[in-house]
Amino acid sequence: MAEIIRASEMGFCMGVRRAVQIMEDEATPQNPIASAGEIVHNPHVVEELERTGVHQLPGPDEVEGDFGAVTADRVGEGRIAITAHGVGERVLHDLEDAGLNIIDTTCPVVTRAQRYAQKFVRDNWHALIFGDPGHKEVRGIMGWAIDEQGRSGVTVVEHADIEHLRDVIENFPGGFPNKIGVMAQTTHKIDDFARFVGNLMLLQREANFEMHVVNTLCHATTGQQAAAAELAHQVDVMVVVGGKKSANTRHLRQVCESEGARTYHVESAHELDLDWFENAERIGLTAGASTPDSSIDEVEDRLVALVGAR
Repeated sequence: MAEIIRASEMGFCMGVRRAVQIMEDEATPQNPIASAGEIVHNPHVVEELERTGVHQLPGPDEVEGDFGAVTADRVGEGRIAITAHGVGERVLHDLEDAGLNIIDTTCPVVTRAQRYAQKFVRDNWHALIFGDPGHKEVRGIMGWAIDEQGRSGVTVVEHADIEHLRDVIENFPGGFPNKIGVMAQTTHKIDDFARFVGNLMLLQREANFEMHVVNTLCHATTGQQAAAAELAHQVDVMVVVGGKKSANTRHLRQVCESEGARTYHVESAHELDLDWFENAERIGLTAGASTPDSSIDEVEDRLVALVGAR
């Protein structure tokens, strides 16, 4: 019989809980809302919101061309929800110009990152984002890093290793800027961001340049990662619950694996496999910031049924 231990911090963060609550308060089957992509990266949450009257449209990673204009055409009239990941400034203007009623569920932590990117560029600094260039949040932040002449002033760097950064610096169009504002995708790991900043400083140690670093990481996500790492030391197997498209959930898995724990990432309880827990005496359970309590409970109940618990 195995012992199942929950991480001290896991599941819905403030930003996700806020976005879901706004949608639940606003949408009804008789008065529906269109959503510009998934409100959060969790299929169970999206399905539940669909039943309450939130109709999901393709997100910015699924639309070719001008996302704001295409989305406005799809909606026609009525209400449109901005997801917790946020969108660029031009997208907001396009939706407003189309006469749509905008319900903005952008996470306040993401909004803060957007404003820093905007300020960097308008103050003639080049914004350097450590993040995934294809992620909805990062694409939205990039949409705020536009100067007053409408020119982009942002570069996204995906990896923190020194050779990748060296390549970015040496092949930067027009030469690497001498005033850099550094920030991160809010769900990235703090250790990776610290390594990114450290390697950038190391490579530029002889250059005449200024660097302004802003910690745009989500404190809730950082806390969940620390709690998962602590638990991973104490157990034989870790189970991470959350959407497969959720960046913060994938990072939780990486954190657990880096601590040496055998780790499995599931979206739902039916994915659990008894063979994963052979000879396991202690099983750790954590969940991404977009994972509802109900999904965590279902996975724990299934674990109990599979392996027993004490």
